[in-house]
Amino acid sequence: MTLSFIGVNSLNDDELNNLTTYTEKFYNKACRSLDDPLVIFHVKKMKNSGKKCKYSVHGRIEGPSLLAAVEYSDWDLVKTLNKTFEKIETEIEHKFKTEGKTNRVSFKKSRR
Repeated sequence: MTLSFIGVNSLNDDELNNLTTYTEKFYNKACRSLDDPLVIFHVKKMKNSGKKCKYSVHGRIEGPSLLAAVEYSDWDLVKTLNKTFEKIETEIEHKFKTEGKTNRVSFKKSRR
């Protein structure tokens, strides 16, 4: 399993538990479409403004034929993680989309 985190030392125990459980679920889902991908999440916890703090998650997934990087920030960590996962999933779907495309044949003469 190649799942790594950067910047988790600023998170408390509850936030760290949420991060690990949600990302493990996402990693298992990503392994279905890619063969042993490398998944890296960089979590930034912004300064507290009163009782809340803002989270920024930068996610990157690397596979044999794929490289996708996304980021999202919000005031809720779980929402931020879910939005990041959704963005990565749409990037994967976009990269592997072959539906509706035809194999085009070039009729140009080749130069020698």
